[in-house]
Amino acid sequence: MSEIDDKNHRFTLTDPLSYATKSGDQESALWIELRPPTTRNRRECAALKQAFFRAAAEQGDDEEKSATGEGTDQKPSAIGIITIMAMAKDVDLANVMEVAAKLFSSGVAQVEGETKLTMRLIESMSQDDFERMLGEYLVNFTLASALAQAAKKTF
Repeated sequence: MSEIDDKNHRFTLTDPLSYATKSGDQESALWIELRPPTTRNRRECAALKQAFFRAAAEQGDDEEKSATGEGTDQKPSAIGIITIMAMAKDVDLANVMEVAAKLFSSGVAQVEGETKLTMRLIESMSQDDFERMLGEYLVNFTLASALAQAAKKTF
């Protein structure tokens, strides 16, 4: 994931995604532009944030610190966050994935910065890319302020 500007982030796909451009041509996408949520996305963001904190509360201190980057200058691991949620008894990961798909198809994700990531396109993504993209979105947007506080130990 590399920055596009101060607000948006570029998520690099491992498996290229076939999509139709605005001109109707078929292309292979190599990246997706992730944009910050707005209050339009409040329900999805709240559900994702709550799922993460429920999962983090179940984990031991070492696992939680590792996932949140607490006490370090490192950015939290996107895959680590997804792993913690997958291991949590109180988190329905299938529901988390459905909420994430709804969030991404709302307009916060643009294929190569120009085409809305639709449910049809999401369904054609590899599962690994989808999970990594969710983790990156959580790290960079949904959990960004809470994770920054955890890294400074001011929670």
